[in-house]
Amino acid sequence: MGKLNSLLQTLPNRAAGVRARHLLKRLPAFSPIAIKLMVMVNDENVSFKEVAKLFSADPVLAGQVLQLANSGMYGRQVAPVQSVLHAIAILGLKNISRIALTAALSNGFPSRTASWTRSWWRHSIASALIADHVGMAELHLDFGYTAGLLHAIGQLALFQNAPEEYPKLIEEAHSAGADVLQCESRRFGADHVELSGLILADWGLPQSLQQAVSESHSSNASDPLTATVQAGCWYAESVGFGQCGCIQNQRDNIPEHSAKPLDKYLLDVLTIEVNRIECSLH
Repeated sequence: MGKLNSLLQTLPNRAAGVRARHLLKRLPAFSPIAIKLMVMVNDENVSFKEVAKLFSADPVLAGQVLQLANSGMYGRQVAPVQSVLHAIAILGLKNISRIALTAALSNGFPSRTASWTRSWWRHSIASALIADHVGMAELHLDFGYTAGLLHAIGQLALFQNAPEEYPKLIEEAHSAGADVLQCESRRFGADHVELSGLILADWGLPQSLQQAVSESHSSNASDPLTATVQAGCWYAESVGFGQCGCIQNQRDNIPEHSAKPLDKYLLDVLTIEVNRIECSLH
């Protein structure tokens, strides 16, 4: 928490820092192995064996990676994938990284069967899949998927602090057409976008990811990764996956990518892929 404490000093005033620290205290623990992996795969010289060795410290996560690798998400294998090293060799570091991140995030959030958390989870997965699809041609490594998956993680901190009140706040904001971030700030003293940025910074993730998440609801973002995350969030919410608040926030300024229709193939398979990921991690 040392890094987080220093980051909180950068907030506009002491009271804001105190409120954010209180909200983040209840955030579920996230796998340090998954965090190290996200940093590691950004190194072009990393070896498959180094990555496989990293998983040896988290057998549960390793088992979930194998489960997802054999789920059919990445095509049916001739023979079952039986080790992390085997999975890396067949699927590549990019896919292993996104599998591990998805599994680790699934492990970290509470009450997966509760209506709000399930909706949040499906929104995060759909946003990640769409952001990956939209930004595939112009983004380095897997940052589109990663940023899309983590862009609303600050909502978990708010939910943990008010598990009954927060879902009602989101629903009422949507029903009234109100700005979700403003409603969160009035009630909690911080909004989920601000908290998401602090979480990623505390984890030591690349600055480009921090920026994309911190500006995911900005109406004048020009960074390609940020625009891609906005597109993922906007599309996911517009086709019925969750309520992050991006549609209200972007009502008068639709993200650039979102002005173009998603191709029919992605729309056809999106629900199938979201269901497959969700079912594989139960």
